[in-house]
Amino acid sequence: MRPRERIWQALAGGLLLLALAFWGIRPALAVPERTEAHPKLWEQLGQAHWIGQGHGPHILYMIFDPNCPYCHVLYDELEPMVQSAHLNLRFIVVGFLAPSSTGKAAAILQAKDPRAAIRENEKGFNMEHFGAIREVIPTPETDKILADNLKLLEESGRRIVPTLIYRDRQGKIQVIHGLLDKSGLQATLKQIR
Repeated sequence: MRPRERIWQALAGGLLLLALAFWGIRPALAVPERTEAHPKLWEQLGQAHWIGQGHGPHILYMIFDPNCPYCHVLYDELEPMVQSAHLNLRFIVVGFLAPSSTGKAAAILQAKDPRAAIRENEKGFNMEHFGAIREVIPTPETDKILADNLKLLEESGRRIVPTLIYRDRQGKIQVIHGLLDKSGLQATLKQIR
């Protein structure tokens, strides 16, 4: 890499951190944190309001905020793996990272096709406005869903997105807070029962 490219890369990284700080977004954990959860959490997730993608036997929950850049990276990495890893990917949306997060989360939940709304949000994601979907005013029902989903995130142990939750091959409930690198994600997918 030439010196000029390194300077631009460092400048871009610094601007990203400033933008995240401005919006109050804490960076995902540098080293993702893995913990084991109580089986009760798995039962609660199954009863939660989730949006599904894929019909495979391997269930993976992803708790995300529409404005989370780390969730966006994880979404882009998971998207092509849903079929090949035989996933039943279940999105649980929360809205707390930025002032527009609640309205964008509501837009996803209240859409005629919530899965298509997630795709729209992620396809147009950028670091200026984060999630691309337009905000809407949440209905009382949507407010309750968002509050319940946030409570689930908190019960997972940390208020960090993205959060992945799955049952491993030994039947234990595993929680990962933070962004996995590609090899870590592939290794995790192989552990899902």
